[in-house]
Amino acid sequence: MNDGMGAGRNRLRVLLVEDSQDIREVFTLLLRAEGAEVVSTDSGRQAIELTAACDFDVVLTDLGLPDIPGETVIRRVLTSSRRRPRIIVVTGYDEPFVSRARQAGADVVFTKPVIWTTVARALAETARDRRRAGRLAAA
Repeated sequence: MNDGMGAGRNRLRVLLVEDSQDIREVFTLLLRAEGAEVVSTDSGRQAIELTAACDFDVVLTDLGLPDIPGETVIRRVLTSSRRRPRIIVVTGYDEPFVSRARQAGADVVFTKPVIWTTVARALAETARDRRRAGRLAAA
């Protein structure tokens, strides 16, 4: 489902925040197959530092992180980012965690197990919105 995300400058920059090494590696491969440029971390603290220093189009995060609760990471990422990324959550938790993630600012929340094409559609939508915003800014 590569929707043109890999076209040069139009590549989505994705920060992947996942403490499980196996899931992080698989998601990194899948994201790259979708044409995204991926930076990954297993730490909420590092995610906050990275988004303060670099612009990301998407932050794809788990909620169950070992150092900081996921909803806190979302809030801090949104306040420290120079440019607001789209926040996509993939979590094994259900309520009340899903609602907390949305209240913190998550744009999309998927509950594990998730079908990858569902995540890929959310990425493609982000890429389309980004291209559309770029065309409007250039006009």
